[in-house]
Parts: sequence; C-alpha cells; structure tokens
Amino acid sequence: MVPTPMKGSHVNAYTVRKVSELAAEYGDEFVGRIAGAFTCRFNEEVDDFLRRSALDFSRRKVSVTELVFENASQWCVGYFTLAVKPLQIPASALSSTQRKRIERFSKLDAGSDVYTVAAYLIAQFGKNYAAGQNAIAGKELLALAMNHVRRAQDEVGGQVVFLEMEHGNTKLGAFYSQCGFSAFGHRITIENGKPVTYDQLFLFLK
Repeated sequence: MVPTPMKGSHVNAYTVRKVSELAAEYGDEFVGRIAGAFTCRFNEEVDDFLRRSALDFSRRKVSVTELVFENASQWCVGYFTLAVKPLQIPASALSSTQRKRIERFSKLDAGSDVYTVAAYLIAQFGKNYAAGQNAIAGKELLALAMNHVRRAQDEVGGQVVFLEMEHGNTKLGAFYSQCGFSAFGHRITIENGKPVTYDQLFLFLK
C-alpha cells in the first residue's frame, strides 16, 4: 500500500510513480516492501528485476522504472521500465513501406544490410497478480507505458519503440501483435548457463 496523498501522473483509475521518487519520499525500505509483494506469476525475471535492480538502475539513469497504482485501493498493480537503446533491424525484416519510413531517420549499413536506430525500449513490463481483482489489464498497462514513451517523443523525437519476449510464448506474442508490434528478429543470451532465445518486436510511433 502507498500513503496518501499520491503524487505523480494520474491516468483514469491509476497513478504512475517513479521508484526513485518513491524512495526519495518514503525510503528504500518502502520501495522494497512494494517490490517484495509483487508477483508477476508467469515471469520470475519481472519480479527479480523489480526487487534487485529497478531502483539502482533508475538512480544510475540506466533505465527508469514506473510503478502503477490503482487509485481506489492504492495497490501496486503493475510496473514498466523504459530505456533508450540502439536497435538493429535487418532490412529483410521490413516491408518496402517500412524501409522507406525508417530511412527518414536511419541509414542502411550496406555490408550487413541492417538499419541502426536509437529506439525506446520497454525493458520490463508486468502486472501484479497479488493485487487480485484490482490487477490492471495488460492493454491498460501497456497503454500507460506507451503514454510515457510518447511524452519522451514529444520532447526529443524518436520513431521506434521495441521490446523483447521469451521465444515460444504464443499467447504473449499474440497480445503484442494485437497492440501493433511486429516481430523483426531474435536475440540469444546465456542465463544460468543455458541459452535463452528472445523474440524482438518493434512499433513505429506516430
């Protein structure tokens, strides 16, 4: 729970707060209690990041994590983490229309046939199932994240937002597709000594 009154950006039934601001106002332990009670259920990485890295990364400006609170109950119902990263998109993954659009703000490397762009990354994204019936819908949470991306776009520009999801999660892939994201590639990393493949998806901002 979060003490009232709640500051931050208010969108309909929700209030969005930066973890760094909450820590400055109420202390690191307060943020730790919120993170400790957070349960994404389907993705342990989402829980681990919030508990171990979100505040430190925010303070070091590596990324910014925003907690989402349901106003009536003051439950933390979800969170998202945003960052700015260089993104490489193979030309072969784009339609001719998409190539024309991306060439407005990126150049194709002829050797690798890859476009490199500065892009907004939704680095973490998850809802808190411990909030029960107060839990926010996935589309509502993504809409809040995209609102923050578009605010940044209004200030500094930018045309692309992207995210990653573990390969093989067809339900999540369908969700992002419904929200306008398109797959463009894969990334393989080593986690706990084993290779893990992530699907990469992007969206052109209007």
